[in-house]
Amino acid sequence: MAEFTIRVYKNKDYNAVRMLFAEGMLEHIPATCAHLLKLPRSQFILFISFISLLLVSKSYLLSLISLAVVFMGGRRLLTKEFHQYVNQCQREDLLDIEESYMASNNSCFWVAESDGRVVGMVGAQSAPRSSEVMLLKRLSVAKDQRHKGIAKALCVKVIDFARQRGYQRVTLETSMIQLAAHKLYETMGFQKTDDKVLPTLFGRFSNFSILTFEYPIKE
Repeated sequence: MAEFTIRVYKNKDYNAVRMLFAEGMLEHIPATCAHLLKLPRSQFILFISFISLLLVSKSYLLSLISLAVVFMGGRRLLTKEFHQYVNQCQREDLLDIEESYMASNNSCFWVAESDGRVVGMVGAQSAPRSSEVMLLKRLSVAKDQRHKGIAKALCVKVIDFARQRGYQRVTLETSMIQLAAHKLYETMGFQKTDDKVLPTLFGRFSNFSILTFEYPIKE
């Protein structure tokens, strides 16, 4: 027996959906931080900072402490970047979910529910200026509810929705660090079609890319 059910979004889900999205995005901060630390340019900056501090202070301990402060400052900036993205999304389509996803026959929003709690979510919208492409958006599953098939079931819901309305493809975007999501999409038959560096100062510095996956709907 399934441990969850998927149903159409209701107004009472509003706060839970926004919170689930925020938690899902912010949990990627550690992985992004690890990615940054692996970059040669980041390692070079940290090395130069350490040597400079050591030359000035003549103290290994003080230099290491100062380097730790630099690292924490960088993490704070990264955290701010993620919070800004979350706030942006919550001011856009997630500000009025009813209007964004439920007002049109070619868009919809679903939640996964378990024991009366919203544990997953996904939206579907028609791509701008296209009658062939359906966008899969805002897929998120609560951390303690993963590996139960919820994400896959939500994806299938969007694919079936698109197929019923005559769309030919379902596309989605995800970040380079969401490796578990990549594996899920590829297992389901999605194909990676694009890989673009995020067009921001952070994106250019870190070579942080956004991947596009596409699912061809077969008749």
